[in-house]
Amino acid sequence: MNNEPLYFPKIRIRNEDDGHPPWRFTGKTLGLFILLLILGGLLGSFHLNQASYVATAGLEIANLTRERERLRQDNAALNRSIAELETLSNVRRRAQELGLTEADAAEYLTIDNLPLETPNQETSADASVQDTDMHEPRSISSEVARWWEELIARYESWMNTQP
Repeated sequence: MNNEPLYFPKIRIRNEDDGHPPWRFTGKTLGLFILLLILGGLLGSFHLNQASYVATAGLEIANLTRERERLRQDNAALNRSIAELETLSNVRRRAQELGLTEADAAEYLTIDNLPLETPNQETSADASVQDTDMHEPRSISSEVARWWEELIARYESWMNTQP
């Protein structure tokens, strides 16, 4: 066969009598190990903190998206009900319930014996527009006053019957 010599590597087997344990932990090595352990813990806690923040933000966004969609559906339903209530047949029915009727013809009021205002000759041309609140109120006949009071009373009763 082959006449070349075989070389076996040297294996040193430690004796427990050497006084050193197989794993040496000196103060420097132990300090470095503890520092790495603390640094790893800090990085891990930072990662967990960020992951929980992202998960919480994602859930909040999902909840807000669901609420927005629900509000959009509610808004569409309300717009649909408004459109149904604003139809001409519903408006006419509601007007009849309130006692309002369509006018047959326009009725014009004539007021007799109203005093005509004469322009004041002493005022300048720049003061041609006068404040009507400064003049005394015109005298109104009792028939017009009665008509006005009746109109106001009808309006107030109509306002009180609103839903």
